[in-house]
Amino acid sequence: MSPEEIEIIFRAQTDNVRELEVAWKHINRTINDALRNNNDKQANFQTRILGLIFCAYAEATFSKLIHTPHGLSADEISQIKKKGKRDIVQGWLKCLRLSTLKIESIGSNHVPNMVQNITRLIQSYIREPSLIRNKIAHGQWVISLNRHNTSVNNEITEKVNNLNVVDLYRYKAAFDKLSTILEDVIVSPNKAHWKFYWQHVTDFDEEQRIMLTWTLENKTRELKEKSTHHKRHVKNS
Repeated sequence: MSPEEIEIIFRAQTDNVRELEVAWKHINRTINDALRNNNDKQANFQTRILGLIFCAYAEATFSKLIHTPHGLSADEISQIKKKGKRDIVQGWLKCLRLSTLKIESIGSNHVPNMVQNITRLIQSYIREPSLIRNKIAHGQWVISLNRHNTSVNNEITEKVNNLNVVDLYRYKAAFDKLSTILEDVIVSPNKAHWKFYWQHVTDFDEEQRIMLTWTLENKTRELKEKSTHHKRHVKNS
């Protein structure tokens, strides 16, 4: 691929990501309405659809990331795609390893420490969501099968059935933050990366710590309380 072709893919995926963000917000509003009205069936169906949107969003965002102009070479992009086709986590790890080669840190342990830390985050926040969304994308909405479709995967089945919109919020937040961290490395390994890396990691950990306390029950209660308050305000106005 030429630099011009890489930029064309980047711009196309930028448009796709933007449209998927709109779709995410639209389906999220539908889920909120269902939760306010105690329509659990509708909320569950729409959550699966939101999972499909997240699957598309994650794929488009990762493609946009690796095609960032003036970043990775055509050969490096090809290597990442090859790894990612087999296992998206391996694609992320390949992207991490190739991009960090350009960080200048002579006499410092920064790069190996960073690779170790980001690898941990990828394993924790990309692997499980990718497994769940792949099952949803392949139509396994109630019962999940193993990789070869020869038996039921009870562990993933339970996770898919327990999936809710709060989980998807957390997955998307983690995905976006990891994308931002790697984008800094790809675009500006010796400026933006050094300037923002630790703040990004701190924000990541804090955001996930807070989001782990969120529950679907609390979200539903807050939605109903806001709806009741709004109705009272309209009635009294």
